[in-house]
Amino acid sequence: MTTISDPDELVAAAEPLLLDKEKSRFRLAVAVCVGLTLFALLNATAAVYLYRGINDLRAIEARLEDLGQFEQRMSARLDTVNNGFQSRFEALDDRLRASFGEVNATLARQAPDMSGNHGGDMPRVVELPSPAEDTAAVASAADESAVEEMPRVTRRRSAPAAPPAPSSNYQRSVSPEGKVTYHKIN
Repeated sequence: MTTISDPDELVAAAEPLLLDKEKSRFRLAVAVCVGLTLFALLNATAAVYLYRGINDLRAIEARLEDLGQFEQRMSARLDTVNNGFQSRFEALDDRLRASFGEVNATLARQAPDMSGNHGGDMPRVVELPSPAEDTAAVASAADESAVEEMPRVTRRRSAPAAPPAPSSNYQRSVSPEGKVTYHKIN
């Protein structure tokens, strides 16, 4: 038996309908909703991380401002210490120059005495006592003349250096116990 059939009907009969019109619309709507939900979750997650990042950035900026203020305070303190050392070195330099000046003046006064030429062209004659004289009298006379010939060296003491003036950014306060503190003026 032979049957003749239409080939289009055979193909239609062999393939069942996978998607009918109503099911395909429903599945498309579900797929779009799932995609939009995933996109919304992704956006919410990005917003949370962005918010955290902005807060961290603000905290870092605040710390950097504090670091700048700290740097200014340290710079002011170092300047104060530097001024203190500078004034101490200047005072020491002045004292050393005064001492060297005194030494130079003393040497200048003693230089003619040591040269052997005491104002004239003739060399100086020193009289020696005879051995018969009393040695005690000679020793006392020599001590008196030595004291008279030696110049007196007077030391001038310079006034102690004044402490450096504190920075205008700080106010000085002295407690009843005598403790000195500085407070920053805003």
